[in-house]
Amino acid sequence: MRNKGFRGWSAGLGLGLGALLATPALAQPTLPPTASAAGTASPDTLRLTLAQAQEQFLSRNFALLAQQFNVNIAQAAVRQALLRDNPNFLVLNNLYNPVAKSFFPFNFNTGYDPTNTVLDANGNSISVSNTVNLQLTQLFSLTGVRRKAGDAARATAEVQQAQFEDAVRQGRFQLSQTFFSILAERRRLALLLAERRQLMRLLAGTRERLRLGTVPGFDVTRLELEQQTLETQRLDQLNQLSQDQSTLRVLLAVPGSTFVVPVGQPDLPDAPTTLPTLAELQAQAVAHRPDLLVAQRGIVYADQNLRYQRAVATPKLQLGLSYANQGNAYNNFYGIQAGIDLPVFNRNQGNVQAARFSIQQNGLQLSQARIQVEQDVAAAYEQVQRAQALRQSLTPEYLRSIENVSRDATADFNRRLIGLVDFIDKIRAYRDAQLSLIDISTRLQQAEQQLNFTTNTVVFP
Repeated sequence: MRNKGFRGWSAGLGLGLGALLATPALAQPTLPPTASAAGTASPDTLRLTLAQAQEQFLSRNFALLAQQFNVNIAQAAVRQALLRDNPNFLVLNNLYNPVAKSFFPFNFNTGYDPTNTVLDANGNSISVSNTVNLQLTQLFSLTGVRRKAGDAARATAEVQQAQFEDAVRQGRFQLSQTFFSILAERRRLALLLAERRQLMRLLAGTRERLRLGTVPGFDVTRLELEQQTLETQRLDQLNQLSQDQSTLRVLLAVPGSTFVVPVGQPDLPDAPTTLPTLAELQAQAVAHRPDLLVAQRGIVYADQNLRYQRAVATPKLQLGLSYANQGNAYNNFYGIQAGIDLPVFNRNQGNVQAARFSIQQNGLQLSQARIQVEQDVAAAYEQVQRAQALRQSLTPEYLRSIENVSRDATADFNRRLIGLVDFIDKIRAYRDAQLSLIDISTRLQQAEQQLNFTTNTVVFP
């Protein structure tokens, strides 16, 4: 609720409200769609309801779209974890044949061939054939490592999905809070701009009366001081509006020249007539909060990881077929081979122990998350109740009394039935009431969105 500093200027500014104060409460002058009061050119204007802004956030926010890829990456990791090990193919051949005096010879000789021999210095016949060995091997898991790795990867993908949903929840909440902040700031700025125009007209008339000698010079000085104070407050409000506009543009991924105008909200919303019980809201939060789901899925992942690490402790079996030409006691050798690492030193003890610790750690994190969810909902519930009570205190009689104060003060001052001090006091009360109405409205709207955020459900549309 950014309304600090706006009460001090209300006293002096009441002098120039005239016809403005004769209007009903909250019937404020229309604010231009941009911050044109600052003297800048009007940028493009985008008028959005809260529902439209949330829809655009989901479809265009760059940070959210980037977060979505984490889910895609985790799903790709599941596919990768389920892939089998590739077979291994080995070829062994002579680098140099000293008999044939050739490099990289590659030929098969399946039997004795007298034409494929040479005589040595002693006249003995020597084969010039070279050795060729071929091997094909494949690793096989004995404990379902691939399946367990896939289960762990699926748990990771579920965690990423829950984290993405929590990012959506966080972003929607920030969007709604900024949306209602801008709405309140524009309403306050509308009052400032109207009073600025009224003050300038009143100051011009007072200067003319000073020239005629019908008012003291202090009245002009006081109005000039109020004008400077008003201008400072107006610029401060414009700066705050610019900051929130920047935040909203980033959330909606719109160009920097676009001015987003919140629409579709009443000036003074009605308080909710009924509220679900705190226990019901907490149960909804437990069922729908994605950050709690992250903690729950973390335990699932830790358990699946322990299963995987235990499976890894059992070595894989390697089976293969081999063929050798001219590399054994006979020309053509066909063999079968099997191999396995002996788990003498490394039985994956460290990773198994770490996985056990991870289960305990995630259990504590889940307990902490449950407590946090319950307390978040309880705090938001109390905020809604307080905002609801504050809104219900604004009876129709109270709102009509504000209108009467403004009209009576203006009429009495114009007829010179009250002096400057009394007029300023009454107008200050009217100004404070108007700003309080904006503050009460914003408190109620933001408190309702806070409860939606903490339960991750639409308690209030």
